[in-house]
Amino acid sequence: MNWDILLKHVNHESNEAETREVEHWLSEQTENKYLLDYLQKRKEQVEEPLKQTDIHDQWVLLLDRIFETSPVNKPKSSKGYWLMGIAASLLVITSLGWLYHVHKIDGAIQTITLTTPDNRRGRVTLPDGSEVYLAPDSKLSYNTAFGNQKRELHFTGEAFFNVKHNTHSPFIVYMANHVAVNVLGTSFNIYSRNNHPTEVKVASGLVGVVTDKQTQFLKAGQQLAYEPGKQPMLKAVVHNDAAALQNETLYFKNNNTAEIAEKLQRWYNISFRVSTNAHKNPRFSGEMKDDGLNNVLQGLCYATGLKYRYTDTHTILFY
Repeated sequence: MNWDILLKHVNHESNEAETREVEHWLSEQTENKYLLDYLQKRKEQVEEPLKQTDIHDQWVLLLDRIFETSPVNKPKSSKGYWLMGIAASLLVITSLGWLYHVHKIDGAIQTITLTTPDNRRGRVTLPDGSEVYLAPDSKLSYNTAFGNQKRELHFTGEAFFNVKHNTHSPFIVYMANHVAVNVLGTSFNIYSRNNHPTEVKVASGLVGVVTDKQTQFLKAGQQLAYEPGKQPMLKAVVHNDAAALQNETLYFKNNNTAEIAEKLQRWYNISFRVSTNAHKNPRFSGEMKDDGLNNVLQGLCYATGLKYRYTDTHTILFY
C-alpha cells in the first residue's frame, strides 16, 4: 500500500481508483483494517488532516497492543539471541537434503533443528501455513513447547519468510547481532550470520526492527542493514530483490563485478575472487532464473564480457 494514498483516503481526498486500491488492501489482512480504524480515530481526535508520522505512531500502538509489551523491553535469551517477530511449532518439510536433529530438553519438550546443506537451498511450510525459503548453509530451530500463545523459532543464515497473519499468536524469530524483528503477517528476507551485518528486506507488509533497544519500522520496499556499534542504514529495495529466494531468481541492478561476485557467493555458498582487470567490465542489470551455477555464470559472462575459472573446488575467479 502506498501510504500517500492511504492518507488521502483517511483525509477524504482519494479518487475512485485510489479508494478501490484501499479497499483491496483492507481485504488482504486483518491488521490493515485495524490500522485504518486507528488512523480514523486519530483523525477524529486531532480534527485535522493526518500526516505520514501518524501512520508510524499508530503502527507502534498497534504493535504494542498485539505483542502486549514493546519489543524494546524484551529480555535477551540465554543463547545471545534477541526477540524477532516470527513463528513456528511443528514443521512440515517440503524439500530434500535437510540435516535433521532432535535434542530432548526435559520430558516431552524438544528442540528440533533443520539445516540446509552447504550447496543446496530448502523450503519449509510451518503448521500455520507460513513458508520459509532458506539459502544454503542456513539453520532454523524451534522448541515443541511453543506454538500455542506464541510462534517462535531461532534462525541463522539467509531466508525469505512469507508469514501467515495471526494477531493472537505473535510470530517470533531469534537472531544474532542483537537484532529483533516484530512481524504482523508479512513477507521479508533476512540475512543473519556471525561477523556480518544483519539485513532485513521487506517485500510486503510492515516489519519492526529493534537494534540497540530502538525500534525502526520498515514497510514494503525498504531495506535495513545493521552492524553492531554502528547506526542502522536504511535504503530502498525492489520486491523482486527482496523475494529472490522465493522466486528462485537472482536480481541484479547496476551491479559491478565485485557486487555480482558477492551476490553469487551468498546465493551458492561458494567463494569468488575478482581480478584487477575484471573490475573494468560493465555493470549489469537484469534477472536470471537459477538454472544452476554454471548456467548462471555463462549467462553473466555473455552479458558482461567477464570470464571465469575454478581455482579449486570451492573458489571461482572472475577475470
